Amino acid sequence: MTIIARHWVPAAAVVPQERGPEFLGPVDGADWSEGVGFYRGFFASFRVRAGKAVWFHWPLPTPIELDGQRIALHSLSLLWETGDGAELNWATVQHGGMDRIELVPRLTVPPSVPVPFEPEPEFRPFCPENNRRLSEFVLPAPLPLRFGVQMCTMVSAPEDRDGLVRFYGAGADFTAAPD
Repeated sequence: MTIIARHWVPAAAVVPQERGPEFLGPVDGADWSEGVGFYRGFFASFRVRAGKAVWFHWPLPTPIELDGQRIALHSLSLLWETGDGAELNWATVQHGGMDRIELVPRLTVPPSVPVPFEPEPEFRPFCPENNRRLSEFVLPAPLPLRFGVQMCTMVSAPEDRDGLVRFYGAGADFTAAPD
């Protein structure tokens, strides 16, 4: 199957569904990030409160027609990491308003591969240690599109402590829709 379009959005695009200090704690010592997360130029960090689960939504640019041909969603990608016991443990794609396709079942950590990164020495003070992971979700069959899509991921913290999630970006691959 030929990919005819790819879109990638940076971490600034991610939107937490649950907000406020009861769901999100301060990140990296920045008290002002409590309840909202810490958006940086190259990643967005969130500290999910102990025992809580938070949904994160990724609105993705979605072509529905290209050069006169309808488009289908082929796959989605997510660059992420967790720490302090947090788990990214559910992922879905929403389309057409309220329709959704489960990408990984609830309470299942998605398959991923490491994507190492070591900043240049002069930037090391601005970059925390990282353990970036890339998850790729190929749909069982291409999904013909009429409306936009968003990827939705749930992150849970352990009962005894707040957990960290960092997002680096998300993307989607598109093919020609079947006739």
